[in-house]
Amino acid sequence: MWKLSGRLVISFICVGFGKIFTSTHSIPIYPASLSPQRPLGFDFLRPLHVGKDLSKEYPHMSDGTYLDHGGTTIYAKSTVEAFASKMITGLYGNPHSQNSPARLSGDVVDQVREKTLKFLGADPADFDLIFVANATAGIKLVADCFRDLAEKSRDRAFWYGYHKDAHTSIVGVRELTYGQCHCFESDKEVEEWLQYPENASVNRSTLNGLGLFAYPGQSNMTGRRLPLSWSWRARHSETLQNTYTLLDAAALAMTYPMENVFQDADRAPDFTCFSLYKVFGFPDVGALVVRKESGHILALRKYFGGGTVSMVSTFGDAPWHRSKGLQTPRYNLHEGLEDGTLPFHSILALGEAIDVHLRLYGSMKNISAHTSYLVERLHCGMAGLFHANGRPACEIYSENREFKNPSKQGSAIAFNMLLPSGEYIPYRDLERIANDAGFYIRSGGVCNPGGIFSLLGYEPWMTDRALSGGHHCGTDARSILHGRPTGYVGSNPWWFFFPLHSGPASLS
Repeated sequence: MWKLSGRLVISFICVGFGKIFTSTHSIPIYPASLSPQRPLGFDFLRPLHVGKDLSKEYPHMSDGTYLDHGGTTIYAKSTVEAFASKMITGLYGNPHSQNSPARLSGDVVDQVREKTLKFLGADPADFDLIFVANATAGIKLVADCFRDLAEKSRDRAFWYGYHKDAHTSIVGVRELTYGQCHCFESDKEVEEWLQYPENASVNRSTLNGLGLFAYPGQSNMTGRRLPLSWSWRARHSETLQNTYTLLDAAALAMTYPMENVFQDADRAPDFTCFSLYKVFGFPDVGALVVRKESGHILALRKYFGGGTVSMVSTFGDAPWHRSKGLQTPRYNLHEGLEDGTLPFHSILALGEAIDVHLRLYGSMKNISAHTSYLVERLHCGMAGLFHANGRPACEIYSENREFKNPSKQGSAIAFNMLLPSGEYIPYRDLERIANDAGFYIRSGGVCNPGGIFSLLGYEPWMTDRALSGGHHCGTDARSILHGRPTGYVGSNPWWFFFPLHSGPASLS
């Protein structure tokens, strides 16, 4: 290992953001002479004025620079305090009971459900919300429902299409289709399928059979935002009337106004899943937003859990049950899909988190505008990093060059760093060194296999070789194999990211 000042190893962030950082640490580092092509100012580092002192809301942000908002954003102090106050002063029981504490919990759940829909810009008249553990749980719920319904078809399987930028949780649904699945390798391929589905080669035996098309609103790897029009186009295709759409909004919702997705129910996806801790930081809860005109298909699932049925028979030759999801308008769809007791304390906290978020930031439009500006400046700075020999110090992965356009790019940069020789610096080393210097980034494959292998230039045979060569996902992954990285470093700036006890001037 080489030893130099820690200043150089983190210059990929510091110079990219236009600030100069000098580390007092003695850190093993790869030698490089980096020269920014564009000097940047400090003003853009300061969050937009919201009339509040953010350092009081985020005292836990006083040390280090947090750039892993794609994993989860940071919760505000007021959220925890408001939640603790409610817990101390209120008595909340299991909402499946009828006593006063139970009814209080039930009322809270109903109120927060509606509040969450309104925060997302989804009219409760057109959409229902099912509370789940996270986006993955929402995806699995939809997948299980389609698998159960498909067993009643002639093929006994449903067709499934997914985009190559999809999270692993979206990819995993293919295992329920008995081989009737297809990975769309580009936006162009999706567009061609939507325009001429009868001519597309998508491994589908019956065009008018049951189908599900899933894709991310935003790549959790590169931050590229995918077209939101695909749901509407699938719905209005004569050939695809039995094909539903599932949008993974876990990454998108962090910095995007979701009213752009839900303001027109006819253009909205049939199913949209969220990990709400990526938006608020706390609590750890997710949601599946369902278009009511499409939701009935989920009510046909086989499994039923506590609280989702109005009657169950146990004995006899043909035991039966009656799902609440099939008994509208007496029951709502969510009552037939939320198995067991809901995490009602977490849902109580979610209501407080929404209130605090709106008070601090006003709207998601404000966050979208600010983070779009940040990521564009970060991209410009990192693209301008070169070694003394003229070779680039940063390799940025993206199929999008419109970093100024929030409809095309979210708050994320995916990259690897290079030595003057052109060799890659192992991403695990970079994350470790940055962490020691107080920069909290993310590295690895981050559950985006299609994005990783397409943007890093892997072919199918090469993934097989990587597996046989000992590479696997996780903390013990091999960062570089046969001279090629197996993952990347990710930076996800949000409203704030630098230590809040001091402004940019003192950081310099």
